[in-house]
Amino acid sequence: MPTIVTCILTTISLLITLSCLYLYYKSNRNKDFLYASFPFICSTLLLFVHIQLTTYATPETAVYWTKLKYLGVFGYLIAFPLFISSLSKKKVSTRAIGIAGFVTLLFFIFTFSTDLIVSERVVTYGNSLRADVGILYPYFMLVFFGMAISYFIMYIRIFTGAKTNMKTRVNYTPITIGIVLAIAFAIIDVAGLVIGKPFIKSIPYPFVIGTIIFILSYLWSFLSQYSWFFVALDRSQNKIIQLTERSDKSVLGFVQLIARTLDAKDHYTAGHSLRVMDYAVKIAKSLDLSKNEIELLKHACLLHDIGKIGIPDGILNKVTPLTGEEREHILNHPVLGKEILSTAEEFHDILDIIYAHHERIDGNGYPNGLKREEIPLLARIIAVADTYDAMLSERPYRKALSKKEAIGELKRIKDSQLDASLVETFIEDIASNN
Repeated sequence: MPTIVTCILTTISLLITLSCLYLYYKSNRNKDFLYASFPFICSTLLLFVHIQLTTYATPETAVYWTKLKYLGVFGYLIAFPLFISSLSKKKVSTRAIGIAGFVTLLFFIFTFSTDLIVSERVVTYGNSLRADVGILYPYFMLVFFGMAISYFIMYIRIFTGAKTNMKTRVNYTPITIGIVLAIAFAIIDVAGLVIGKPFIKSIPYPFVIGTIIFILSYLWSFLSQYSWFFVALDRSQNKIIQLTERSDKSVLGFVQLIARTLDAKDHYTAGHSLRVMDYAVKIAKSLDLSKNEIELLKHACLLHDIGKIGIPDGILNKVTPLTGEEREHILNHPVLGKEILSTAEEFHDILDIIYAHHERIDGNGYPNGLKREEIPLLARIIAVADTYDAMLSERPYRKALSKKEAIGELKRIKDSQLDASLVETFIEDIASNN
């Protein structure tokens, strides 16, 4: 591959890496963007080292550059499970990441401290200099490919289940094809290194080609998960412009309009967001929270269920018990709500509140199982107000509770589901006089 083309691709990969890290910083430390950067970090390093080996390497520097190349190669072991998490929105087990990290570190140590993987002998390979492989190179690469294939199986299992999940609007075809081709080219590359010459003469550097294919396919799939939102924005742009031109209402008034629209989607809870705001603001005032905190609380209350816009009406108003898959839709609405609101800078201060309003004090809530003070105070306030109003509202699967029954239920679940001090404040100062 011409050096100029490789330089351009290296620059693109570096820019994508920096962009992911910037989005991670600007999106309230959204780990999806951080995890997405890892494969591009490895790819950038691989392409950069390839340029050094094919253009500038000397017999004195070839060993160093070859070893540095494998820093990028083995880095994929830890990057792979993280990119699975960034695409699927499913947490990869700590054990899998721990094993990947340990093996990667072991590979690094053997590569840089011994000549068992990369030897000190410089050879000509293709049209460039590089260090020859060590005696244990084939065995280490066998472990590498074994782990890569096991991760690919994990990837298939996760993504096959995610295809029917509303929270993962990802086009999986490009990355699936990209991974298969990348592994195939990597195997060809390793085979050539073992026999001492390119396995396919017309493709002297198959690992580089596989890396480029992986970069492009991964970028395609990663960006596809956001395409649905941009389409929706495009369709709504004219309506939004018309609304803002003829309306001089405050931001709160506009948010109230959104809340009423969301409430209309579920006719059993019409007005729910406004009532939750009323209860929550009274709790906040009892706690002497600042005016700024109360304004944030108002916006968060009105938009706390915005993620339900992604739940089909048939599930939202279903009378019979939900299936496991249907329940996943319900449990995902805080995640989807945060994703939707994160695109507008005006709502960044309430993202964590929206995301955490279904967490429980005992750590059995969702989506992250936070406990007690790990849950933002405003999210805990919303949880109390939301729970109380939900119990007073008739649902498809049950009758509404009376005020007395609802207060009794609040007392029962305080300090397990809800913050006990906030429940006491609500009952003593608000619910009893409502």
